[in-house]
Amino acid sequence: MTRLTILASALAIGGFASVTSLTDTPVFALGNPVAAQQQDPQAHHPSAAEEAGMQKQEAESMQMHQKMMAEMKAMDGKLDALVAKMNAATGDAKVNATAEVVTAVVQQRAAMRDAMMQMQGKMMGHMMQHMAAGTSPGMKKMMAECPMMKMMMPGDAKK
Repeated sequence: MTRLTILASALAIGGFASVTSLTDTPVFALGNPVAAQQQDPQAHHPSAAEEAGMQKQEAESMQMHQKMMAEMKAMDGKLDALVAKMNAATGDAKVNATAEVVTAVVQQRAAMRDAMMQMQGKMMGHMMQHMAAGTSPGMKKMMAECPMMKMMMPGDAKK
């Protein structure tokens, strides 16, 4: 009896899965497939000017990343020196040295958070350019009107 119950359950689940997989039609498959095929294939490729602009931004991003890594290395050096001072100290000097370490960690964390937020906005804008270069005009319009996309775009694009 137990085997029959397990077999019946497996068949029911398998049948349910096959029925639901038929109804899980991707959204992009809906609509007019002929119109989708008739779109100009060049409309999905960035122009030479767009490509050059994106490459310039990518080079700037790499420079910004290298600068950030150098700053983080300097921050680590400062913390290493403060921790060595703290470990060597005794009494009240140790308390003061510990406070210096904690203060430096908090300041560095705030600086890193601010830099990350600034970089995230730039990266999101750059990603959106890549996406927009390869999408249809309707998709570009929808993305431009999306409140979430507006919130993520840097600078004047938020307005």
